[in-house]
Amino acid sequence: MTKDHTISIIVVGASAAGLRAAARARRRLPNARILVIDQGSFISYAGCGMPYFVSGDIQSVDKLRTTPYGLIRDANFFREAKGLEVVTETKVERIDRDAHKVHCKSMKTGEASVYSYDKLVLATGARPIVPPGVPVDNQRITTFRRLEEAISLKKSLETGKIEKVGIIGGGLIGCELAEAFSALWGAKVVLIEAAPNILPGVLDPEMALAVEAYLKSENVEIHTNCLCEDITRAGEKVTIKIAQTNFEVDCAVIAVGVRPNSELAADCGLAIGKTGGVVVNDKMATSDPNIFAAGDCVEVKHLISGKSVNLPLGSLANRQGRVIGSNLGGGNEWFGPVVGSAAVKLFDMNIAATGLMEGSARDAGFNVGCVWGTFTDRADYYPEAQNIHFKLVFDRQSGRLLGLQGYGKGEVVKRVDVFSALLKNEGKLEDLMDMEFAYAPPYASAVDPIYTLACIARDAVLEEIQPIAPDSRYDGRVVIDLRRPDEMKSAPLPEKDILEIPFEEIRRRWEEIPKNKPLICICAKGVRAAESVRFLKEKGYSDIVYLGGGCLMKPGVK
Repeated sequence: MTKDHTISIIVVGASAAGLRAAARARRRLPNARILVIDQGSFISYAGCGMPYFVSGDIQSVDKLRTTPYGLIRDANFFREAKGLEVVTETKVERIDRDAHKVHCKSMKTGEASVYSYDKLVLATGARPIVPPGVPVDNQRITTFRRLEEAISLKKSLETGKIEKVGIIGGGLIGCELAEAFSALWGAKVVLIEAAPNILPGVLDPEMALAVEAYLKSENVEIHTNCLCEDITRAGEKVTIKIAQTNFEVDCAVIAVGVRPNSELAADCGLAIGKTGGVVVNDKMATSDPNIFAAGDCVEVKHLISGKSVNLPLGSLANRQGRVIGSNLGGGNEWFGPVVGSAAVKLFDMNIAATGLMEGSARDAGFNVGCVWGTFTDRADYYPEAQNIHFKLVFDRQSGRLLGLQGYGKGEVVKRVDVFSALLKNEGKLEDLMDMEFAYAPPYASAVDPIYTLACIARDAVLEEIQPIAPDSRYDGRVVIDLRRPDEMKSAPLPEKDILEIPFEEIRRRWEEIPKNKPLICICAKGVRAAESVRFLKEKGYSDIVYLGGGCLMKPGVK
């Protein structure tokens, strides 16, 4: 740790990454001069919690700014409790790298100021992407990036000014807001997404279909493959134009994504990557060794694809901030490649994913294999057990784990977290099968779902017990429905050419199945179907597959 008490550190940005870096640096350098500058009036608030404030799950906006022990994280808190000087409502307009100075202007008075630094930290975050010509006014058309916008929306809902809302963008924020507007306030929600499915950066299409169906059951109107052409405001109404359709709403939220706020870094000559993010090394240093950067404004390397990515996640920003603060104080910490874990709660459904999706895995050059599975999140006989559904992406040649996606009303996130740890260590199917999971009926089944997924994948590669995607078309295949008669009656399949043979009868009725036609076995979760494929292969059937994840993952079948 350096003993230089004269070192001057300036941090630009008073959110997760910036304040984490400043606070950590203060602990390592008790005598340093540390100044944090932010152009906003609110600092250190939980931006990821804003949808839950709008929804009413979080009653007070101060909850998003409060420490676990009840203090508001404002400039005075950081001065008194953390020993940091924080200047708000002040914009850094220019960095003079040669002179080691930052040039600022007060957002309130316009007064100019200049500060000198020995080390500089850029935590400037990200800017919302706004279609050209859209008149953002934060009242009827908003980007929902700042706390002020969340407060304004909440007041409009409370006073009945918003009865119908259009959300442009079906990503994580857009989907969270669909629940926020609908669940408590009963507002009509129209969700518009340009990609073929919602959550396009999180779920593959066949996985997203189930989430879309669930949101529709909660009265969210969804339009995918729809590019927003125009948004206009006339008085108290907003018109959203897509294709040949106009939607008139009380409020439009633009949530199509963000781009790194790296202009300040670019203007002073720092290296900017292809993603638009500031280029940093594993110590979070930029191309200037005296300037560090962290959070939504930087790009990082994806561990599996090897590509540079921009992942605006608070979890990563906090870790990056600590690395910077430690290294400013003479430490030797690093921030390694990422795997991109994410989660979202939509009404009562939990969705999570980590690693590469199927398409991005193919683009990265892997020999991609995919399997699907439906399970219960705890022992199936335990009260309140819920179905959870997963897709495992892996490399068929090496067995390397590449990605996991899951959804359901049960415990999905913890499985994704376990899988993420394996991805960070370049785990393979065998490593997943060698995992030791904590087991008790209230928490899990004796055989954990992601262990079973690894077994399914191994069977597909080594024994040709091959699943197909839940949304696959299988025209020309004879469908063998292996469910019990009561299951068939309560959730009939839409196909016409169906041979109904309950699983428990397959060993004595197998000769009823034609050998000269391609076949597909179907059951509720995929387990009975996979076992039947194995049995029928032993009897000489060759062109036979089963529906991955079973009927419970098949669109249109409950």
